[in-house]
Amino acid sequence: MASSLSKLPTEIFENIVLELIAIDGPIIPLLQTCKQINHILAFPNNTHLYSRIFRYRFDSAASARRLGTRTHHSRHLAHQLAWYSSALKCIRRADVYHNGVLDAFWASFALMHENDGKNRQILEAAGLPHFVDEFIRKRLYEDSVNTNGWPSESPINCLALWLLWFTSTEERLKAETTARRNEIIRLVLPFVIIPFRYPSAHAPHNHFVMPLTHNSYGRLRQSIIPAHGTFPLYRVGLAHTTHFYDRTNLEIGIPLASTAAKLIFFSRRQVTPIGIPPHLPLTRQHAIQLGFGDQIGPTQEDVHELNQHKVVKHHPIDSDSDTTAPSSQLDDDWYRLTDCIHPMEKSSLKNTHYTHGSATGLWQGRILVPTDNAFAAILQHVQMPEEFTEQQLSLNAYPLFMRLREYHCVDPQDPVQTGGADDGFDDGISNAWIPKGVQVHEDIYEGKLKLQHHDRTYIYEAYRPGSTNSHDEATCRGCEYRGTSNIVYREHDDQFLAERSPQDDEGDGDDDDDDDGQFLQDASARYDSVIDDVFRNKDETMDEDTDTDLAFVSDDESDEEYCIERKCNGVLDIALVGETDFKHGQAWNHYKFYGRVREWDGLVALVRIPAHQFPHPTLGLGLWVFSGYIVGGHNFVGTWRALGDVDPVAPTLESSFAMTRREEGS
Repeated sequence: MASSLSKLPTEIFENIVLELIAIDGPIIPLLQTCKQINHILAFPNNTHLYSRIFRYRFDSAASARRLGTRTHHSRHLAHQLAWYSSALKCIRRADVYHNGVLDAFWASFALMHENDGKNRQILEAAGLPHFVDEFIRKRLYEDSVNTNGWPSESPINCLALWLLWFTSTEERLKAETTARRNEIIRLVLPFVIIPFRYPSAHAPHNHFVMPLTHNSYGRLRQSIIPAHGTFPLYRVGLAHTTHFYDRTNLEIGIPLASTAAKLIFFSRRQVTPIGIPPHLPLTRQHAIQLGFGDQIGPTQEDVHELNQHKVVKHHPIDSDSDTTAPSSQLDDDWYRLTDCIHPMEKSSLKNTHYTHGSATGLWQGRILVPTDNAFAAILQHVQMPEEFTEQQLSLNAYPLFMRLREYHCVDPQDPVQTGGADDGFDDGISNAWIPKGVQVHEDIYEGKLKLQHHDRTYIYEAYRPGSTNSHDEATCRGCEYRGTSNIVYREHDDQFLAERSPQDDEGDGDDDDDDDGQFLQDASARYDSVIDDVFRNKDETMDEDTDTDLAFVSDDESDEEYCIERKCNGVLDIALVGETDFKHGQAWNHYKFYGRVREWDGLVALVRIPAHQFPHPTLGLGLWVFSGYIVGGHNFVGTWRALGDVDPVAPTLESSFAMTRREEGS
């Protein structure tokens, strides 16, 4: 017999379900009341309800910002709810050997990239921090028997390392025992210091001009390191294909294990303050009084400053701004993963991989430097040594400071050419992709950077946040070609350019609907054990996002094409210049920096040269090139490489660095 409750409007039933969630009540008894109520609330029949549940439990701004508002149609949010709920159930199971861990890690990885507060709370409540910590300690070296004892850069290991970083907090690391902290450092160390085995970029840094359309896989130059394999390392097509919101076959690149490992390493090393030698002068003024005023070297005050500021900053748990969502700081990182998978293909012009101004400001961090002998020994080790520690590798850490300024080449100006051999392989990474012999002239007050090469001067202008540049629609070649300064990037532009037929496009739309229907049908068969599981995670601070960014999305039948419209800014190239501040130079030596940003993926390359010529070579102020990514908007992480007449196809002395941007005046 039908319950009288079944006569209530559907919206009332939905509100009842949401109230059950709020009081940590189960939904199954309500579904079992009668067939009519079960039918009204069943997963395949009421995706609107389950989309509301998604908005109640999870953050949703990032998906709309990155993929368009169509992601918030009810069937797509219901789809995502089923996936995320299944992942949470796997994590709560607390079995790091369960066969669902890889899928749970992918879902957790996506959730952390979309986190604006809710996602992290629900993952923390499910036990992700402890779960991934245990995975690292028990399974990171699981396949090492097949790789001569070295940990593998498998998808599950890469995800685990990133999730360990995402779930790390200053408080959690301080509470970690010294023994457990050192165990993690030892486990991740190979990823940190072996750049010829574990790649640190989505395409090798010897390339600036991307994609590699003028090469073929057979023609890409690589050497063979007998103990470790080919070099440089190309990550061709390393990706995971998944049904993600409204995208039925979204490719997400396998994240770089080495970048996460560096963040994990330096974040744990910075927990222990640097010891302050008592023989050092107290301050710079004290050093002058002692007669050391002209000497380069730290004072106790300088070491205190190192300890006062972090090498790397953890990603914010919640928003510290009324206007900036925490997830937006990871937009560039996310787009690198979805756009920069195939080095033979262009990355998406719809998305940013480096936000203008990201590198400007004062940076502080550390570099790891092995001895030449230790580095040579690693190159020759086929089998990973049993005692693979910082001490065995004679690994030293040194402070690193730089203050950077950003300059843009704006159309109709032409960017300076690349350096190197002009052979499609060597684009001059040894000089940060700038031709050898270029004279760099910076006028800070005028806001101009002039690069003189042979008989030509290339002019770049200073990037100033909030100010417009010199771009003029009347002189910009891009605007002239389009006939307007408005740039519109549509979701299916690549398909149109490939001259796909309308019939093909229509067929794809049908396939999308079929795939959604199949997914919902599969999910409905297990919703009683999966969807209901998310209800058991009570959190009274969570509210449904119905009155904010999602209120405008209601038409599930609308299949509007995702597009981005913006004004052309004419920026063709980005150059960086800088130096150590005088105060930091007096403590840790004076350097100058210059370099470029690779458009394809936002890789930053910088050359560091001594600001003054010292007569004695034992001072060790060599020429180094740094290359890496701005991660999360505030950490600069990558590798440094000793310069010289070394072919890019051959490994040379190279190791890791990490820095974070300091607030001015801090």
